[in-house]
Amino acid sequence: MASSPQFSSTPIQRALQVYAKELLQLDNATGSNVSRQQILRVLLTRDAVEHRLKAIENTPTSVLAVVLDGLSKLDNKLQDLAPAMISDGKLADCRRSRQPDETAWWWWLEPNVPESPHWLDRFDWLWNFLSASSLVVSASFLTITAQAFSVVGGFDLLQTLSTLSQATGLVVIAGGTLTSRGQRLVKTTLKKLNIPPYFYSEVTLGASLLLLLVSYGVYNSLPQFSQYYYHKGLAAQRSGNLYVAVEYFKESIAFDPEATAPHNHLAEVYQNLEKFQEAEVEYQDGLLKGDIVALNGMGTLSLAAAENESSESFGELSGLLDAEVLFRIGLDQVAADNIQLKAVLHRNLGITLMKRGDVEDISEIEQQALLKEAAKHFQTSINLEKTIVSETTHPGQGMAYCYVAALNEKNGAHKDAAENWTICQRRGYPASLEQYEDILRLGANSVGLQLNTKHILESNLN
Repeated sequence: MASSPQFSSTPIQRALQVYAKELLQLDNATGSNVSRQQILRVLLTRDAVEHRLKAIENTPTSVLAVVLDGLSKLDNKLQDLAPAMISDGKLADCRRSRQPDETAWWWWLEPNVPESPHWLDRFDWLWNFLSASSLVVSASFLTITAQAFSVVGGFDLLQTLSTLSQATGLVVIAGGTLTSRGQRLVKTTLKKLNIPPYFYSEVTLGASLLLLLVSYGVYNSLPQFSQYYYHKGLAAQRSGNLYVAVEYFKESIAFDPEATAPHNHLAEVYQNLEKFQEAEVEYQDGLLKGDIVALNGMGTLSLAAAENESSESFGELSGLLDAEVLFRIGLDQVAADNIQLKAVLHRNLGITLMKRGDVEDISEIEQQALLKEAAKHFQTSINLEKTIVSETTHPGQGMAYCYVAALNEKNGAHKDAAENWTICQRRGYPASLEQYEDILRLGANSVGLQLNTKHILESNLN
């Protein structure tokens, strides 16, 4: 390095000469042959140069420019040697022993050395694209499940935990993938876990796919959530907590709108609460799907309309003829092995025909024909119930005997009537308030008051 004569033996010039010598020795020992001791000598020499440089700050500008020009050339050489110095963490080890200030840039050469891209990094664009796509799909599943959870206006503990776990994962992974701050945080975390940098995109993709699987799993489990709330609704209905049952059945429907059973039971609860328009809407959902249980329920609603023809709350329901049509269609379409539903349909059709015979302005012959057919359907219902093997009772069980007893009295068969009234008292379980009122009216209070009403608010649909 050329030097100014007046500075050839000054402290700054001697420091620069030592610095140049140490750089030359470091340059000769390339790659893994560079020792920590050599690195320390170069860096400590550079510290000395910096110290001497501060001492000549007040020298003439022309002289100072010569010194700084020489120092710049040596510093460029130091930066060229940086890859050998930082390899195997040698520079970091030297820095730990010295604890230099961050302004001493020569101790912090790592940012000046671009990392050689790993061969796996060439696929990072693909992994990042797949990560972003997975997050979009996960967000869609999360939106659907959150809407189902919030349908009744609130979240219970199960819903809250499920939604929060998905939302938290989505926010964390999306932040780490799509924002600069998030990316830095993810890199810092992965570095602490000793994961190589060239695996960062792959790890993020793995986390995104895991979140996608979790979100899809929850979405795919919505029918199970539906069953959970459906059974809670049944329990509330059995215990007479009808308003609680309404909320559970609504939740069940939100999780699986295609399921007909929650619609039918919700309609039945509405019917017991005398919310007939709401019941009609729920039964119609099942009718559109060809559900025979819903068809039977709509028939019972028509029967209730016949008893309350003056009430405007029944909408367009027209009474007994509608009920008869619905029950006959149900009997034509019900599965042969669904014994209990067949028994219910026969009993309900018998009730409809019996009421038609009582209220319609028809000839005595036509009336007797209706009552005779009603008796036939009651007997068929009784015969079907006898084939059902069950250790428990169910709503509507034995009620056909009560209606048969009433027909016996109409026909003057008082002995048969007394026998059937006795069986009615012992085996009859009214399935609805309407049936209970029928027996109170037909069999006098002495019979109706002895009926077991434990199933009166329960389901008559299964």
